[in-house]
Amino acid sequence: MRAAAYAAGMTQRLVVIGGDATGMSAASQARRRRGVGELEIIAFERGRHTSYSACGIPYWVAGDVDDPNALVARTAEEHRARDIDLRLGTEAVEIDLDGRRVRTREQDGGAEAWTGFDHLVIATGAVPVRPPIPGIDADGVHGVQTLDDGEALMAGIDRRVVHDAVVVGGGYIGVEMAEAMLRHGLRVTLLERDEQPPPA
Repeated sequence: MRAAAYAAGMTQRLVVIGGDATGMSAASQARRRRGVGELEIIAFERGRHTSYSACGIPYWVAGDVDDPNALVARTAEEHRARDIDLRLGTEAVEIDLDGRRVRTREQDGGAEAWTGFDHLVIATGAVPVRPPIPGIDADGVHGVQTLDDGEALMAGIDRRVVHDAVVVGGGYIGVEMAEAMLRHGLRVTLLERDEQPPPA
């Protein structure tokens, strides 16, 4: 119904790329300002989770948080109940600004589709900087940005015999991840390129 109304030019469409805190805050704010009859909202998130606390991932890895769902502030179902069409497992792979459309690809199956927009929010967040050294993408090397990253890290620890951990980056999350690795009984080396860790 809403898509048909959009196609008929009766409503506008907001497309949000990135379904974590910033993207979904923008979508929620837009919904508060404009009702369903005025604005259709579609949000694409390539991961399987939304609106979560990335800062809480080290505490989950350490065992202080039992369930990753405890880090989720608002579930996908809650967003959808507010008439936000949230599509998990869907990655934006191309933006056609002239045509005002976004091409997306589903993580499962690889199906692709174009979605038109009147307004666009890009809230994909940052990607951990990986130094250009051999082996940086090897098995057992993990970034810590999303809940999916946290799950992959914990699965890696569980499926192999691990004695040592190297944490690259002495910021807040790096230090907290080093402490989490200590909680797993590992010998931990923390690498920071600056002479001192970032100030608290």
